[in-house]
Amino acid sequence: MSENSLDGLIAKVKSEAIDKAEEEAKQIIRDAEEKASQLIKNAESEKEELLARANEEANQTLEKGKVALGQAGRDLEISVKNDFIKLFNAVFKNNIEASFTPELYTEIVKLVVTKIGENTQIELPESISDKVVESIRKQVKDSKLALEVIKNDKLLSGLSISKVDEGWSYDITAEAISDLLSQHLSQKWIDILKHK
Repeated sequence: MSENSLDGLIAKVKSEAIDKAEEEAKQIIRDAEEKASQLIKNAESEKEELLARANEEANQTLEKGKVALGQAGRDLEISVKNDFIKLFNAVFKNNIEASFTPELYTEIVKLVVTKIGENTQIELPESISDKVVESIRKQVKDSKLALEVIKNDKLLSGLSISKVDEGWSYDITAEAISDLLSQHLSQKWIDILKHK
């Protein structure tokens, strides 16, 4: 074999090897580009999915927040109304308790004596002075009716009237009067309490 033909053969083998290597390199590049393209598409798809999920969760959180805020507003409104009613009742009660003077007790007993009559028992709070109780007892004695006036340590304010022979009793206390007044508020106060 001649040197030329050996050189030609070597050149041909080199050329074929280079061509094959270039073809393989091009194929590797195409495969890499395809894989890169597929990875990019997958990443884009995953990104869109994650964004959609995040938006959905954000919207759900926002809706829950709106519902919770609305409920908190209603709870606050009810709480303020209840506190206002308690305050209103406390003011009523305090003013009514202050109006239970010895003179008022005496007037109530006079009224009871004239309206209810015999076999009546009047209970007064332990805190009322003995002088007032004696004054009331004297008026009862002067009326010549069977009316008993006693002190009751369980009665904090007001008085209790019992008709012994008929078996009924009625308490006239600051709490009872306050409750009664609260039930009969003017329409203006009812509207304030009911509306925002």
